[in-house]
Amino acid sequence: MNRSLNKRNAMLDAGIAELAEQGLAGASMESIATRAEVSKRTLYKHFPSKDAVFEAVLQLLIERVEPLGKLHYDKKRDFAEQLREIAELEMQLICDPDFIRLSRVLMVECMRSEERSLTLMTQFGEKENGLFRWFSEAGKAGKLGKVDPRAIADIFMAMLKSSIYWHSVIAWQPAPNKATQKRVIDEACLTLMSRLDHSGSSRVKTS
Repeated sequence: MNRSLNKRNAMLDAGIAELAEQGLAGASMESIATRAEVSKRTLYKHFPSKDAVFEAVLQLLIERVEPLGKLHYDKKRDFAEQLREIAELEMQLICDPDFIRLSRVLMVECMRSEERSLTLMTQFGEKENGLFRWFSEAGKAGKLGKVDPRAIADIFMAMLKSSIYWHSVIAWQPAPNKATQKRVIDEACLTLMSRLDHSGSSRVKTS
């Protein structure tokens, strides 16, 4: 990693911290430069405004959620195995310290402005669309019975996130250890499979 990229990353880290504490309205380029231990001239060379810093932070968050936006149900593979892979992918994301920090920035801006909230939700909608698409395609393949795909997708994500993600974002709690993460994944997958009564799928692996 070259020196210029190191500096840019340091400025982005400083921008994340500043935006999380002050929001976009209260953030200042001077404060970001101070946090990053660079001159304002150097900061402006990489980011012409605090809005540019914010957009760069958003891009980082979009890159984190991108894999979930590409989900498609594979008819040739076992439903339970795919479900667990999704759960593990989501757990990896919600336990990522950088993702938690970026999420706080996003939430602050969503709460400050309804207009910006709608814009940001549109930008991040692809992640949710990928998840709902997977469940919808699974439903069309006869794997969900009469259960509404969107409803079951929401329930599944809630089981994974409720005891971990919100505690980390709002209560500033550290991510749980691997054993706890596995336990949450196991319970979420087993609960959903039980709800769907999947006699035609292999048992969810918990080992």
